[in-house]
Amino acid sequence: MRTNARALGILTDVLTCILAFVIVYYLCWFIRGHPIFPRGTCLYFETIMLVSWFASLVFTAEYPNRRITAYRDELKIVLRVNVISVLLFAFAMFALKVHGMSRLFVILDFAVTVVGMSINRIIIRLVLSELRKSGWDLRTRIIVGTRELAERYILAVEDAPGTGIRVLGFVGVDGNRHGPSAPYLGDVSSFRDIIARISVDGVIVALPLSHPEARRVVQECQEQGIAVELMLDEFTSLLDKGGLVYSMNVPRLYVPGIPHSSVAIIWKRATDVVVSVIALALFSPLFVLVAIAIKLDDRGPVLFSQQRVGLRGRMFRMYKFRSMVIDAEKRKQELLELNEMSGPVFKLKNDPRITRVGRFLRKTSLDELPQLWNVLKGEMSLVGPRPPLPDEVDRYDYAHRKRLSVKPGLTCLWQISGRNNVDFDEWMHLDMDYIDNWSYVNDLKILIRTIPAVLRKDGAS
Repeated sequence: MRTNARALGILTDVLTCILAFVIVYYLCWFIRGHPIFPRGTCLYFETIMLVSWFASLVFTAEYPNRRITAYRDELKIVLRVNVISVLLFAFAMFALKVHGMSRLFVILDFAVTVVGMSINRIIIRLVLSELRKSGWDLRTRIIVGTRELAERYILAVEDAPGTGIRVLGFVGVDGNRHGPSAPYLGDVSSFRDIIARISVDGVIVALPLSHPEARRVVQECQEQGIAVELMLDEFTSLLDKGGLVYSMNVPRLYVPGIPHSSVAIIWKRATDVVVSVIALALFSPLFVLVAIAIKLDDRGPVLFSQQRVGLRGRMFRMYKFRSMVIDAEKRKQELLELNEMSGPVFKLKNDPRITRVGRFLRKTSLDELPQLWNVLKGEMSLVGPRPPLPDEVDRYDYAHRKRLSVKPGLTCLWQISGRNNVDFDEWMHLDMDYIDNWSYVNDLKILIRTIPAVLRKDGAS
């Protein structure tokens, strides 16, 4: 069945490639006002292109079991196949010394093929879901394990009837007969006889991997040729974030401290450099005006630099437009008892050390702009937890030190959630949520939301 599914999948994708070629051919003809290929060469180019796509599909395409995989997994496969196809096509054109191929055609064909293959998979999933809801192509499961994990799986099956999974029963562990909402089939001690007696397509092991019965259950399933799915508990779910490494002839599971892929970090750094360069160039006239205003106010220095704690506890000097009196750091000790922020952070809404110009700079967040230089140097990022002071870090709880696992940022969730109106515990919760659920798209969302938050002066003081 898997072989037939793969053959059908390749056939569907090849037909999609042919349809995409035809659509893009006439679209480019309409855009250019003339045929996109020299006369009599259309079939030649189409053959090279289709062979490239077919080769990529045969050698790199995967058609996973849609019953147990998510659509995003298929989308990754579609993107990978089409990128490899374009590379194969470019190599073929170079090797055959073929000229006259339109770059517009190749780009549009890539885009239309990706969209077409993605739509194919959505349609197939919808059709299969409706057929399985009606009772076609059902698969049966037996659950072995604890009540909590088993009940979680059963609820998930009930919420997704389109998977076509039917739970036949529950096998208890440690003499526990009080299982979830499924028929009790017996104790795990008689598991081998249970799966030999009952016709079942797969077994769900709802046990921690460290449980002494987990290995035996898996072995007995393999002995009788039955598929196994291992449910992950809080600890073993780290397997999803980690990866197997085989260096030094010692196989190991590497679990990163934060869920940031190397590719995403490269994109993040590239964005930091590009945006900071453009912003520094655009705001340079504003920098001059702010500097003049600060000088006219009290003739003190324009910039204020302060030692802050960055990535992995490394110290760096953070720059701001000076918004306080020159001896502000010395006078801080006199005001500690007036601190309005919980935790190790010092915040005072009507801080008497703030100058007249400084109050305006803080309200508009203009005082933070010199940190674009820190971003360009790589000491900070556009988005990330605000850089703490060394004495604040010294008073952190151990869990709060997770903030140091990423570069500090110019803006963050705290910045767009009320800033000084948010207490320390909530601030830390926002930062941990940002780190644990980080993605490049989330960074873009925070950057976009920062603009209205600054204009509204949310929590600024």
